[in-house]
Amino acid sequence: MSLKPNSAGLFLEVTKVAISVRHVSGEIVASWCLQNLADRFIKKIPALIFVSAHTEERAGKEYFHFYRAQLMKETSPELLENQFKEENILVDLRLHDKGTSARNHGTGFRVYEHKLPLLFKSIKDICEISSN
Repeated sequence: MSLKPNSAGLFLEVTKVAISVRHVSGEIVASWCLQNLADRFIKKIPALIFVSAHTEERAGKEYFHFYRAQLMKETSPELLENQFKEENILVDLRLHDKGTSARNHGTGFRVYEHKLPLLFKSIKDICEISSN
């Protein structure tokens, strides 16, 4: 889900203190406090080493040239609020209906790999290798 309603009429609403899933009817389906999300994010991912590489396939094998490593740490409710508003973080309500029973696989907060650095307050290059 994003800020625009999906085919089920669900969309995200972001305020300074919370994010909520709403229906176009006005009903609030779910809500999360941004401070709680930031605390949980830091508990799950206190730091992340983000490694960048060029890839190449030779004779059916994939080769990697690692050229950069960055240490990323810390987030904040304000940073998360901004990233939800920019639609860099999306919400997946992972519910599946098999006709006879519904399965709840939990809520997922999704971000594209190239947007990961936008979730962190502190980013430090720990290794950069020139391609010469």
